[in-house]
Amino acid sequence: MENTSAVRIVWDYPVAGHLCIDGAVKYVKLSRQPGAAQPQGVCPQCQVTFQYRKPQRSRVRHYGENGATHF
Repeated sequence: MENTSAVRIVWDYPVAGHLCIDGAVKYVKLSRQPGAAQPQGVCPQCQVTFQYRKPQRSRVRHYGENGATHF
């Protein structure tokens, strides 16, 4: 049940947790590889690649007590 082409985008850095194929929660350390634009890591058990993306600010204005803000 190998899935060598699966890439998951994560917003957790430097460690991403996931539910592996054996039913256990595994943690994958993300690191920047030479030539790679974003930090990434591969689970040794299920061979899924995790790639970090930095979260972006919301483009939608959120209104609250203090007026309009962006998160």
